[in-house]
Amino acid sequence: EAEGDYGIALPAGVDLHVLMGDGHDEHDHGDHDDHDDHDDEEGDHDDHDDHDDHGDEDALAYDPHSWLDPSAYAVQLDIVVETLSTAFPSHADAFKANADAYKVELQAIHEGFEDAFGDNGTCTNNIVAANHNAYSYLTVAYGVEFVTVHGLDPEGTPSLDDIAEVVDRIEEDGITVLFVEEFTDASAVSSLVEQTMTEDMPDGVMVLTLYTMEMAPMDTSDNYVSLMNKNLENLKTGLGC
Repeated sequence: EAEGDYGIALPAGVDLHVLMGDGHDEHDHGDHDDHDDHDDEEGDHDDHDDHDDHGDEDALAYDPHSWLDPSAYAVQLDIVVETLSTAFPSHADAFKANADAYKVELQAIHEGFEDAFGDNGTCTNNIVAANHNAYSYLTVAYGVEFVTVHGLDPEGTPSLDDIAEVVDRIEEDGITVLFVEEFTDASAVSSLVEQTMTEDMPDGVMVLTLYTMEMAPMDTSDNYVSLMNKNLENLKTGLGC
């Protein structure tokens, strides 16, 4: 409750590592003072400073979807390697080698997003609509702005004013795609789609998927890398890149 809308119950013996950059001192972490020994991990985010102009980083204090930024995910990978190496020191070299190979894949995802949405990106538009505000990390890292129906809590019921505001933004900004999550029932956004039907879009906005990876994927052959690449391709489709 002290942390806000998102509370996380942890099994015995499981530690929660919260990675936060500068500018979050005002966010009270209540009884989490015992995590002071992780302060040195904050420095690992210094390489994100060049993204400050892309969005309001204060939103990151409340958005748990940090893994949607592959660079942030790479920092989390370092913590996993360190923890495993401490627990199983005889395998430390293998853990590091595997992590280094995986980071190459993460870097390739990052470069794909940069090529599409960076300063010299191929996408001329950067505003999309989504049903759930789970994308603060993508906004800060790559400058993609999300107009969303729900806030951080995807289970809430949006007000008529919230829906009307998104419909207005879709019209004003020429948005042609509404993104939903993998497990979202299309009927849940049918009313919004109907409200966007115009001469130019007789069927309303197209509904595409963004994978937040909060649950195991429907397709068991998918993994983080494949789903992030699907996110990239779907965003490029939605932005007409």
